[in-house]
Amino acid sequence: MVEPRVASTAAVRSGGEPGRGPAALAGFFRRFGSRSWIAVGVIAAAVAAGLAPTPASWVEHAYSRQWYLAWQNLVTPVSSLVGFSLLDPAAVIGVLGIGGGWWWGLRRAGATWRERTAAAARLTLHTAAVSAALYLVFLAMWGLNYRREPLTAKLDYDASRISSASLAALAGESVDRLNALHAPAHGAGPWPAFEDLPERLAPAFDRVQRRLGAIRPAAAGRPKATLLTAYFRRAGINGMLNPFSLEVLVNGTVLPFERPFLVAHEWSHLAGYANESEASFVGVLICLAGDAQSRYSAWLYLSSQLVRHLPPDVRERVWAGLADGPRADLRAIAARLREAVPVVRRSASRVYDRYLRANRVEAGIASYGLVVDLLLGTDGTPVWRELAAPIDAPGDVRPLP
Repeated sequence: MVEPRVASTAAVRSGGEPGRGPAALAGFFRRFGSRSWIAVGVIAAAVAAGLAPTPASWVEHAYSRQWYLAWQNLVTPVSSLVGFSLLDPAAVIGVLGIGGGWWWGLRRAGATWRERTAAAARLTLHTAAVSAALYLVFLAMWGLNYRREPLTAKLDYDASRISSASLAALAGESVDRLNALHAPAHGAGPWPAFEDLPERLAPAFDRVQRRLGAIRPAAAGRPKATLLTAYFRRAGINGMLNPFSLEVLVNGTVLPFERPFLVAHEWSHLAGYANESEASFVGVLICLAGDAQSRYSAWLYLSSQLVRHLPPDVRERVWAGLADGPRADLRAIAARLREAVPVVRRSASRVYDRYLRANRVEAGIASYGLVVDLLLGTDGTPVWRELAAPIDAPGDVRPLP
């Protein structure tokens, strides 16, 4: 008598014949494809890198002060040898590559709806994997600087120095500095072109970094024009750092007296100060350690940042002391900024705000304004006395007290 076949426990649980469960699973893995599993792994690694806790002290001492600066001193001098932005061809190739990959992938898919849906799902997964891989490269090349120790932990910073009175006093000081520096700055000859600034500002850049504790200062980068200039102008963007080739991109339409501070701000990013308020603070120190034109550029930026936080009556009183020369320069800057297209500017601000928050900058785009806290919290300290003191030259004003 033939005994009846009894399905195995595994088969009963899987609802199929004996041995079909493992075979079905193996078939699923084969159909999914090894490349898709690699893509899943890359995405998982990017998610883990984005969410994993990273001690700020480790990032500061192992990455920002060691590995990153060693890498930056290799990459930036090489990328500066090229007269054009490396981001421009890379962006074009990337867009064409992804677009072409989608077109070819859908073209090769079968004619049925199911086959096309499966192809679209694979392409979506692979596109996400490319984005994840770029994020991992971004973190390694520069992005981990967002997680370093804040400057407030390394400077003689005291939040109790921040008050309405100290804000009004420094705002008034900025007006006095603009009035005193306008003639020396405008009378020193033509304002430097972007390509002249590395030679003019590099010594101050090196000095400020060393004073802030850098053993190996970052290399100054060549400011470069970009195909994004038209977008920058409409979005109200003055410049950016390309984190992949560690090069500085600038909006060529900024006014001549804006150039020194713009370059100093972007160089601060090159030095590993990813936070916008810290980059502005270090950029101010770089300019104040430079010549009269650089210092004037810094005070133009500072005066607007300081005065905008004052009550209306105090603001009016402070601005009343501004001479006609610097007043005309500030009006020219305001007129340039009005050329931005509001909808483009708002869209760019939203995107950048999300980018900053994704990189653990809780204040988002509002972090730009936090430079005022850094300025007031360190006012009168050795950072100011040793770095913000102008170099002795005819027409210079006295150092900050």
